[in-house]
Amino acid sequence: MQTDDFMNEINIPAGLESKLETLINRLDKEEKQSKQKTRQIRLWAGSIAASIAVLISIGLYINASGKMKTSDASQTAIVDDQEVAYREAEKALVLVSLNFNKGLSQLALVSDEMEKTNKTLDKTFKTLRR
Repeated sequence: MQTDDFMNEINIPAGLESKLETLINRLDKEEKQSKQKTRQIRLWAGSIAASIAVLISIGLYINASGKMKTSDASQTAIVDDQEVAYREAEKALVLVSLNFNKGLSQLALVSDEMEKTNKTLDKTFKTLRR
């Protein structure tokens, strides 16, 4: 009874609920846009880092292959070394790619969980408003 009397004594300005709802929706939209922009920046940064790693690998490979001797006996060794270097570089790039994709998938999971949490909170707030 006391709570009902207290609530009746409080003057709530007209339109406050709609203003709060508009504010919450606007802030939610801004937060989602910010998260999406952050995700795009991380994706770009990862792509640039992977490109730089590829360029460095190619540069090191060219540098190492340019220092080898060109005699007939060493030509066979160069071909073998190039094949080994190619396989090792390929393994390294696959590992980088797998780790990068794993990180992206984990970010997607976190993003999905955040969206679920926001939806639950929205439902809770709507229930509390009634």
